[in-house]
Amino acid sequence: MQLWVLGLAAMLGRGVGAAEPAPPAEARARMEDLRAEIGRLDEAYFRRGDAETSDSVYDGLKRELTALERVYPDWAARGAAVPGFGDDRSGLFRTARHLVPMTGLDKVYTEADLRIFVAGAHAGPGGFVIEPKVDGIALSLTYERGRLVRAITRGDGLEGDEVTDLVRGIPGLRRELATATPPALVELRGEMHVPLAVFARVNRERVMAGEAAFSSPRSAAAGALRQTDPQQLALRGLAVVIHGFGAWEPAATAPASQRDFQERVRRWGLPALEGARPAVDANAVWRAVEEMGRERAQAKLPTDGVVVKIDAVARQRELGTSATGPRWAVAFKFTPPRAETRLLGIEVQVGRTGLLTPVAVLDPVELAGAVVTRATLHNADEIARLDARIGDTVEVERAGEVIPVMVEVIVARRPAGTVPFVFPARCPACGVLVEHRKDEVARRCPNEDCPAQLAGRIGHLASRDVLDLRGMGPALIESLIVRGKVRTIADVFRLQVDDLVLPGRRPGVAAEDLSRAIAAARGAELRRWILALSIPGVGEAASSKIAAGFKALSSVAAADEAVLRATGIGEAPARAVVEYFAAPRHRSLVRELEIFVAR
Repeated sequence: MQLWVLGLAAMLGRGVGAAEPAPPAEARARMEDLRAEIGRLDEAYFRRGDAETSDSVYDGLKRELTALERVYPDWAARGAAVPGFGDDRSGLFRTARHLVPMTGLDKVYTEADLRIFVAGAHAGPGGFVIEPKVDGIALSLTYERGRLVRAITRGDGLEGDEVTDLVRGIPGLRRELATATPPALVELRGEMHVPLAVFARVNRERVMAGEAAFSSPRSAAAGALRQTDPQQLALRGLAVVIHGFGAWEPAATAPASQRDFQERVRRWGLPALEGARPAVDANAVWRAVEEMGRERAQAKLPTDGVVVKIDAVARQRELGTSATGPRWAVAFKFTPPRAETRLLGIEVQVGRTGLLTPVAVLDPVELAGAVVTRATLHNADEIARLDARIGDTVEVERAGEVIPVMVEVIVARRPAGTVPFVFPARCPACGVLVEHRKDEVARRCPNEDCPAQLAGRIGHLASRDVLDLRGMGPALIESLIVRGKVRTIADVFRLQVDDLVLPGRRPGVAAEDLSRAIAAARGAELRRWILALSIPGVGEAASSKIAAGFKALSSVAAADEAVLRATGIGEAPARAVVEYFAAPRHRSLVRELEIFVAR
């Protein structure tokens, strides 16, 4: 152990005086590194919704920095303060101030630490209430005389983004409370989130639109909030659940307990947390936590733990709030299912819109009841951050309990001779130089004639949600491309039965069935043809809205952005459609489809 670490431990043990010597160079460098890393993780989590490390690792970094700043307060004063709970202000909205500061929650990860909190809380006769901890975007809603007047994200705890107009259309978020006697003013606290079933749908639509899937429900919620368009927000399926309150006027009308508060929220017609349960002592609290942990598999909302609160509001007020959160509540974070395995390779896949996506190929390992052989690596920046190398021992977990993701490299067990992974500068499928735009993290292949992109477009065309050409699988698609039978999606409708078999085989029932399916697909409705074009950023919902406003593909191709927006789609997909049809090859494809296919 380095000497300065030993010195730090000794000083923490005896207490720190008012005047301390300047820190050793190692300590100073470590403090700077910690601030930079915490700031980077905060930027990813609070502004983009991407958790690039586990909560326990993140909190460990903050504890280490706090300890160093206690020892070296003079140095701490000159540097940036220890981040409290991040800042989710995006710069896209004007900001507004909370009436009562909206702090985060202190966290614990072990039964022992939870019992310490319970023992020190002295909850009294009312005991505790244990609630699911929904993983989303914190939101404050202010109602004046029963009318919603303001919605603010948590921001830095003092002020946040004012998103009132944006969130008014969220289902269940009433503009007026369902009561004849509302408080003069109440500041409700809630969590904006994407339900798990909706998360699966949104990711499926993103993949269909040629976009990268969200890594977790929280990243989907953060992405939705950056749309700034209420219609697009509604398409993302956001929901809100209410879990607490800040200001309440007149104070005498405030609920006496957390359970009373949740009941009042229900009477007002707002979505309250479901599944909360009472507990009178530490043993009952822990039993409730264990039960709720087991029930997570059946949950409809994305949860990452539970919140243990003192039930009595009077006792909450007595304890008050520290710099980091209320003293009367604590979050117990569940440990995501995680497994250790070996990284066998990194494949860079090319999607139908040219998006390059790295995927970790793993030594098979069981994780949360399933055998995992592949995991997402998101993008080139994530590979560099992890310093992932072939042969490394790595840890994999399920992000949001859904998608396997590689979260950590165990560098101490790295075999000799490994080398850093170099993201390809050229498309692995066609060899064209990869594009990396300044406004996005992703790398893309710009060559629309790339065989991987063509295979992706044909596979998309054949999928159940588009033209449902069952029997047109990856092997047949690859064979058709290699034989030169298809160069665009329109060529699919020129294929004869003899073409619909692999080389060396004779046509059979499967080929005849596929030929009939292709013929039947010629009369598919317009929304399916719009979706079949693989326009970047235009998924199922946008395709349906566009189709409702037009009668033919040629009309869609000729429309300007204003006409497209009139169908109810957002600015981004409308611009994407205009840009797509600005290319001569795409207008030619539409003419070809209308001659050979569309009716």
